[in-house]
Amino acid sequence: MTRSPPRPLTVLFVCEHGVFRSRVAAAFFDLHAPAQWRAASAGRDPGGTVETAARLLAGTPAATQLDTAAPRHVDAFVDADRVITIDCDLPGAIRWSLDHDDAEGVVAELRGRVQALVAELAR
Repeated sequence: MTRSPPRPLTVLFVCEHGVFRSRVAAAFFDLHAPAQWRAASAGRDPGGTVETAARLLAGTPAATQLDTAAPRHVDAFVDADRVITIDCDLPGAIRWSLDHDDAEGVVAELRGRVQALVAELAR
């Protein structure tokens, strides 16, 4: 009997609209994801475009991981293994409250938080 490979584990990053904070976090995560892990991005109230995320990640390795599809509602990811909200609330999720408001500061802070998360999941 042939065993199928295990289902990848998913960390879902959620922000209000699913087009900036969650996309940047997911791109950084997928760039360095531990074996068997992948990221997804969603919004509590999806809408808008990923232009800001694309502009800020342009020319970086994370840009190759940026999901540019239309934003999806958090309910589309009921099978997520870990849910992290970024500057918004969702019952049962881990909340990241960012210290920065400016886009460049947000990107730098998310990079650091995702690096810590990757290290934690790799153990």
